[in-house]
Amino acid sequence: MGQDQWQFEGGAFHDSLPSGRSSGSLEVSPVSVKFVSDHGQIEFPVSGLKVELGGSANRMLFLKHDDQPDWTFFTTDQAIMTHPVFARDERMAGARKSVRRTKWLSRASAFTFLGATVAIVLGLWWSKAPMAAAVAAKIPVEMEEKIGDAAFSSHAPSSKLVTDEEILADFKKLSDPLIEAIDSQRYTFEFHILKDSSLNAFALPGGKMAIHTGLLLKAESPEEILGVMAHELAHVEMQHSMRNLMEMVGLYAVISAVFGDVSGIAAILVNNAPYLLRMKFSRDHEREADAQGFEYLMEAKLDPRGLIEFFGKIQQEQEKSGMPNMEGALSVLSTHPATDERIKNLNKLIEEKAGQGPYRKIDLDFDKFQEKLRNHLTQ
Repeated sequence: MGQDQWQFEGGAFHDSLPSGRSSGSLEVSPVSVKFVSDHGQIEFPVSGLKVELGGSANRMLFLKHDDQPDWTFFTTDQAIMTHPVFARDERMAGARKSVRRTKWLSRASAFTFLGATVAIVLGLWWSKAPMAAAVAAKIPVEMEEKIGDAAFSSHAPSSKLVTDEEILADFKKLSDPLIEAIDSQRYTFEFHILKDSSLNAFALPGGKMAIHTGLLLKAESPEEILGVMAHELAHVEMQHSMRNLMEMVGLYAVISAVFGDVSGIAAILVNNAPYLLRMKFSRDHEREADAQGFEYLMEAKLDPRGLIEFFGKIQQEQEKSGMPNMEGALSVLSTHPATDERIKNLNKLIEEKAGQGPYRKIDLDFDKFQEKLRNHLTQ
């Protein structure tokens, strides 16, 4: 094919063609435009050629000629207008201008669509936390309990639970004042002691909570334990674990639950419950739990400095381990355990709201409680 003859994918309309149209190619030379297909070929002279734009967004180019009034050539390859035959023909100037305008509008539309899509995606990303909170609030408490039970059974088998009635009765003396102060309208809290030497505690959706024996034996006062418990129970009341789980199952599922029935997402949440103990709270969630836990302690007239004192122990353990960012120091569910920022915030709350007491004294011989626990663990 010569230098001045170009070929483009195209087609033609005519009653003689199957279904009235056929695909083929358009061959453009200095003197003619020829349509070639399996059904033969037909040629329009360049002189007298008529060019029109049409189709969706004017993306198709139609060629007609009075010599063959029943035939119409077409192509979506608008590069055909750059062929010298069209480029030199002043009669084609309007069509070329229209083609350029169509291309510009097409690009502008594409960029506009892309920008809108990016804006929507970013908007959904930024709003996923509020949406997760909205869905969590719609979850029935019975479903939260199922999720909590599934996570608890995967992490705390019955063989690792302390069942000694005397020890549990003493532990109840610790938890009762706090539970009375929280006065939860949604949850019935259930406490367990888990045989584990790490300084951990965790509370799960629905109200199940476990304190590790390592934490109970390391604490120097009941107030330290109560501070940790208040923090963990705040996570439950504020549904932080549920909100994390919502975000994990996917944005589509969360959006569907926001605008529809939450029952569809419930089964997914239960199946993913064991992952709760691997999840991490955000810094915002930790700050919220610290502040709300502080309020619980104030309501119960318990000394809030116990939590700060326990944070100090956590920092000591971190320094000993050589892992300043050790996970799980306060809670298996926590990302950011004892940080200087959190201690500073709690001290500020104490200065502003707590004063110096008087605080409630726990009716428990704490040293004897710890001794009973140690003896039980060595049996």
